[in-house]
Amino acid sequence: MKPQLNVSADDRELNKQLCTYIHEKLTYLLEQSGIISIGVSGGSMPKVFSKAFLHVTSEIRNLNWKRIRIFMVDERNVEIEDEDSNLGAYLKLFPEELHEIFVPFPYHKDVRHSAREYELNLRKYLLPEQLNNIARFDMLFLGVGPDGHTASIFPGRERLEKVNELNWVGAVSESPKPPPSRVTLTLQCIQHAKNTAFIISGRQKAEIVRGIWHRDFKYPAAQARPYNGKLTLFVDEDAAVGIPNPESGSESDSTPPPLG
Repeated sequence: MKPQLNVSADDRELNKQLCTYIHEKLTYLLEQSGIISIGVSGGSMPKVFSKAFLHVTSEIRNLNWKRIRIFMVDERNVEIEDEDSNLGAYLKLFPEELHEIFVPFPYHKDVRHSAREYELNLRKYLLPEQLNNIARFDMLFLGVGPDGHTASIFPGRERLEKVNELNWVGAVSESPKPPPSRVTLTLQCIQHAKNTAFIISGRQKAEIVRGIWHRDFKYPAAQARPYNGKLTLFVDEDAAVGIPNPESGSESDSTPPPLG
């Protein structure tokens, strides 16, 4: 199954496309029962996601905020006040009365301790549906690096140190990108998500977009495609040149390699 592709000419068009996507998914999920779990990454994502999400939710009447929880797909192992904190970046963009919808990130000097406690928080606050003991989060919003990494899963380092038996979260102690200590969802957990969206911009990432489209597994971002095939790409025109012919381009039907 090919990803759903959205190409934008500018930031306004991207925001419009993203609002449509969030509204469609959120409306459906609100008709179901249980906590709605939304995972977000860092980098440029906080500004892009927050603008669209807050606009969409402002137009939903009688929204029960107690059903919505946002969590970090990956986090730098720093305190929330640190300028490198992904969670801190989101809290600066959300009104204070909505800070409670974010799953807390527990900082400890030992990143393995942070990872263990963060996984416990995900289980406690989200109560996600599980398949073979792996969480199935409702929505993930991911970015990519120019090396093809996504979350804090870097090329050649897809197998993370196991910190808990369920292995939803892993610890990264020597990230090739600073800061070196990070906590991230494992690749197998990302692969079990119900809906996954990549937001990618820039000509320097066109080759990564091509890799995601054609399932080139040398890039962790290409391995992050969910098993159910529900992958959406939001790319600008520069990044879209990585897809020669979206209408007829072929792609592999192979599945991501198991990570166990």
